[in-house]
Amino acid sequence: MYMPIYCIKLSSNLKKNTKKCCFIKKIYNFADCNTKLVDMYQEKNSRKNELVRNEIILQAQKLFKQYSLKKTTMDEIAVACGKAKSTLYHYFKSKEEVFDAVIDKESTSLRHIVSIEVNKHSSLKDKLQTYFITFHKETIQKINLYRILKQELKAELSNQERFGYILDFEILFVESLITKGIENGELTGITKENTHWFSELLVVAFLGIVIYSVTKDDELDLDELYKVSEVIISRLII
Repeated sequence: MYMPIYCIKLSSNLKKNTKKCCFIKKIYNFADCNTKLVDMYQEKNSRKNELVRNEIILQAQKLFKQYSLKKTTMDEIAVACGKAKSTLYHYFKSKEEVFDAVIDKESTSLRHIVSIEVNKHSSLKDKLQTYFITFHKETIQKINLYRILKQELKAELSNQERFGYILDFEILFVESLITKGIENGELTGITKENTHWFSELLVVAFLGIVIYSVTKDDELDLDELYKVSEVIISRLII
């Protein structure tokens, strides 16, 4: 069958373009496949890094608890983790940075437990009392956080920063409780404009009692602590 020259050229170009499209498609498919492989590798590597980092924090937490920050070395943490010391420095610049990660872990756990217990109650009085008692109990159990409040590291400027971070968070948490209490009409003597300084004074009062109890050789009895919190809170909630 006779085919005009322009049709032959069109057909030839079509075949060339089709082959070119197939080639380009293969390249894109290959690139897409490579991207997925890279993503999978990065995700796997990220999980591995997270596991290693968490293991370092866990083992360091035990050593800090037993020997304190000053008496624990990076060599000891490396041995406890079964890692080379160089591996530790890949994740943390110094022993103090490891300690900060431990404190962050303990603080996160503390806040999680406190929030759960506080949210079991509906009235502002019960929430504040539960906050105070739970914060005290959990702080005693978390020995590294306990040492921060006890000011065992008070010679270090970084310890003041750690304490300030804890204090700021607790003030914000209590402020959220106070604000809700005002909105619900449970606290009438304080305006919304004064919630921050009121919360700050309340937290400082609470922490003063906690710090006093942790610096004593014998811990305050929880029944006594409950009575103290009852007296303080009942005079505030009017």
